[in-house]
Amino acid sequence: MAPTGRKRVLLAELDDRMAISLLVRLYEHNRSHDILLSRTADVTNALAKLEHFSAVVVRAHPSKPGDLEQLRAQLQGGTGTRLIALLDADTADTGALYAAGADSILRATSSVKQLADEILLASNLPTLLEGSLEQLGAPELIQILCLCRRSLMLRIESGHGNAVVWLQKGEIHHAVCGTMSGQNAMSAIVRADRGRFCAIAADQLPVRTIHQDWQHVLLEAARLGDEAVAHAAKPPRAGTTGSKRPPPAKVSQVRRMGKTYGELTELGLESIKKGEFSKAREYWDAAREIGPDDEAGEAGSGSKAAGSNG
Repeated sequence: MAPTGRKRVLLAELDDRMAISLLVRLYEHNRSHDILLSRTADVTNALAKLEHFSAVVVRAHPSKPGDLEQLRAQLQGGTGTRLIALLDADTADTGALYAAGADSILRATSSVKQLADEILLASNLPTLLEGSLEQLGAPELIQILCLCRRSLMLRIESGHGNAVVWLQKGEIHHAVCGTMSGQNAMSAIVRADRGRFCAIAADQLPVRTIHQDWQHVLLEAARLGDEAVAHAAKPPRAGTTGSKRPPPAKVSQVRRMGKTYGELTELGLESIKKGEFSKAREYWDAAREIGPDDEAGEAGSGSKAAGSNG
């Protein structure tokens, strides 16, 4: 076992040249870090089950996320171990690797110094938050983090799939769930329950796929998720194109409540928490008709109308 306070890093199944180069570079930090080498998958799996590592560095390929997922499940350190994936080639398709358990993805073609610096940085990243989704669902959890304006990477493991959400100053910038990304991934994430979550600091994100404000993202995700479940439960009959949207009269009735866009989105979130998805859909549609930009416009038009009548 490593002495208390020391970090332990495992370089797993790297080619000899890279492993030795990194070992030499990282040895400069031997006062704070212990570096171990593993040349085979059997040794890596055995060490992952027996030892606690601050970071594990392993080669990966976007087409084989299952290898990372298996390694993540075996890690004795659990959420406290940063899993760093090295890619042999440049690719934009890294979402599946993040969803499978990667905390950081680096290019194997990067300089040894850059790789060593990133490994040391990752090994020192603490787990900011972790817990169970039994009492706090994914929508509530993400809403709290957004309201607190946090910047972090949130990992969620549930029956709806393994997922990762990146937040920057309280806004949702990117999300992956299995092979899905962006808003489509969020539609699965908001339904996550009976699983676990953990969050680590993240100043950088792999790519930005979401540009709407977080309230809109959660509402749209819940709407899409609810419609997908309803569509699966009631397949469209021959000659139909899919599930029907609520009739306009129903939406108009909600709008006659005199609620603003912000109030309608809050009502929608409250309905999500209660599991009242059909009611939430009414609020979503009403809010979408108003829109965050139109709300100010309607208020301005009303003022002008009042002035002209005077």
